[in-house]
This record gives sequence, structure tokens and C-alpha cells, in this order.
Amino acid sequence: MDISILAPDSPFITLLTNGARGVVAPRDRDGALWTDREQLSRVCSACFWASLEMEEGREVRGTLVFCSPSGVRNARAFTQPAPVLVPHLVALLTASPRTPLAVHGGPEGPVIWGMLDVEPEEAVRLRMAGNGILLASRARRVLGILNRGVAAAPVAADDASLARLVAQTLGKERFLEQHGDMSMRFGPVLASMLRHGHGATLLLVPPDDQSWRGGVSFRYRFDEAGGRLLQHSVREHEILLREALQGYHDLISGRAKAETISGLREQYDAVNHLHALNDSLIRSVGDLGRIDGAVVMDTDLLLHGFGAKLFYGAEEFAVTVLDAVTGELRRGVPLAALGGMRHQSAARFIYANRETDAFVVSQDGRLCMISWSERTESLAVVRNLEHFLWQYRVF
Repeated sequence: MDISILAPDSPFITLLTNGARGVVAPRDRDGALWTDREQLSRVCSACFWASLEMEEGREVRGTLVFCSPSGVRNARAFTQPAPVLVPHLVALLTASPRTPLAVHGGPEGPVIWGMLDVEPEEAVRLRMAGNGILLASRARRVLGILNRGVAAAPVAADDASLARLVAQTLGKERFLEQHGDMSMRFGPVLASMLRHGHGATLLLVPPDDQSWRGGVSFRYRFDEAGGRLLQHSVREHEILLREALQGYHDLISGRAKAETISGLREQYDAVNHLHALNDSLIRSVGDLGRIDGAVVMDTDLLLHGFGAKLFYGAEEFAVTVLDAVTGELRRGVPLAALGGMRHQSAARFIYANRETDAFVVSQDGRLCMISWSERTESLAVVRNLEHFLWQYRVF
């Protein structure tokens, strides 16, 4: 079905065009798309209908990026672009659900001209986030949400506002003060777990409280040196990066001599080497979630082990669900409504071990956080977190 349900002057199209100002040069065909509300409404309408489709037993999910070949470095272009129609969206996103499709305007309407391996940072992304749910973003900020026909600006538009929303809603202000860098530390690991598509659980435990150990049985456990490898590498990278940046500022301010340029080059080489090593280590940690059982880390990046079985009681309880995108809070949600065994076992474990937190990745690319909420005095589940991992380019 390719009936346009979003008029060119509709609120959602307006949110997109307002947020996309200055994104592209008028000479590019993606620029032509943004100046043609009719074409833009056709793209959004096609994505809306595609999000309601099922293919091979799965819902159709994926992302479109508005860009032209002239502004992209790494892309796989088609010899014959495909019109932005529901059948093409369903087929291409089924074939490659985590690789964004590149879209721009044309004389006969918007077309999909290829697949992106590296996205332009300032490009606008349109993501099919659920049945009838579209989410537009640019440069790590949400521009607008279409939720079953209703358009709205987001409550949480970026990592910082999301952290404040969760902290204030669930009463975790102190946790936010202590772990304000959590998205930067664990975001890449979670992005890796999303990327491999097997589903996974990342259990985060406190470094100074060992009470959780009685509820975890490791299939594979790391020794002290192996468990601290990522932790030490990340810390060393942070130290070297600060030193290199300070050396650069000293040079341009005249506090250091020009002879230090060679030393700066060596520092940056070391920083780049550690950055590449960290990326490799993070991917390997994410891959540990491919097998059954949880990956267990503490909040200081100490990796305990993986393939972990979680033990928990048989209590039945309701949970509080917070939508990270819309800010909607629902209380009294049945435990069975969270999802399958992966979600329910993590929820039961957190209920019994309230100093721990869990991130659960489903096979269809959804990400939620499960945590105890002091404010609601209940187990809380924060959903739709996958939309806040744009900087790690996993979709």
C-alpha cells in the first residue's frame, strides 16, 4: 500500500523540515527532497505503511538516511535506483535490516540509490521504530516522532536529556551523578550486541558489592588480568588523549615550542592505536552475548564472565514501564508482558538483586534497561533505548 497518509503540511513533515534546515546544499538531490514537501510526505508515508508489514514472520524495521552520493564516502550504490515504495522498502530492509538505505529526491520522485556503510554525520535519519512509529533524528538528536498517526517533538532528544528523564522519573539522581558517563562507557558494547542480532543480556553489577554473586553461575569466567583488559585499555586511552589535547593547546597558545610537533604526532599515533584496540575489545565483549546466558560486567568495566545463568525467586510482580522516546510512564504492567524468557529472567534477577541493572537486547533490534526504581518502589523497564545509539552507527 502506497497511499499518502501524511500531507505535505502535516505536523510531522513540518518537524522534519524545520530540523533539517542547513543540512544539505541546494544543488544536491537530497536538498531537492527537503525543499519538496510532496516528495518528503511520500517517503514518510511509504515508511509508515512498510512498518506495518510482516516479512518472513518478522516486523519490518530499519532506517533511511537522506543523502546524495556526492556527500558520502562509503556506500554501495545500485545500478538502477529503486523508487521509495513499500515493496522495495520491505525487500531491502529484510535483506539488510541493520544497514541504512540511502535516499534522495529526483525528477520522478524520491528513490533509494544504495546502502550506507558510513553515514554522513549531519544527515537526517528516518527510522521505522515500530508498527506505525517513525522516528526522525539528526546529529544525535531526535527531530520528531510519529506514533500511530500522532506527531510530537520528543521528551528526550539526546543522551543527556534521556539520562535526566530516567533519573527524575525513577528516582536515580544519585546514580546519574555517579555514573553520568554510562552511555559512553557501555553504549559501544550494547551497539555491538545490537549489531550481531542474536539477542543478549548485559548484567551490570556494583564494583563494591558482591552480594549478587550467589545468584549467578558462570559458564565461562575470566581471571583477574583478562577481566581488567578492557578497563585498563579504556583508562590508558583516556589519559593519553587528555595529554595529547593538552600538548596541542600548549602548542597553539605558544606555551610549547614547535619542536614538540614530532612528540605530538607520536602521542596521537598511540591514541589512535588504543582507540582501535578498544573498538576491537568492545566488539569482542558484545560478541560474548551470542551464546545463551548473560555477559556480566561491573560499572568500572571489569568483565567477570559470560554465558551466565541467573537464579531468581518465583515471585510474581508487576513492573513500571518508561518509554524513553515519548516519556510515557505505565504502572502495573504484568511481568509476562515484558517479552520472552531473556527479559523475564533478567527482571526477576534485578527484583531479587536491586543494586544491579540489566540491559536486554532482543533479536529484532530492541534495547531496554531493567532497574529497581526507588521512586516508584517497583521494578522499572526503560524501553526504546536503541534509538539513542546513533553515535555508534549500528543500524
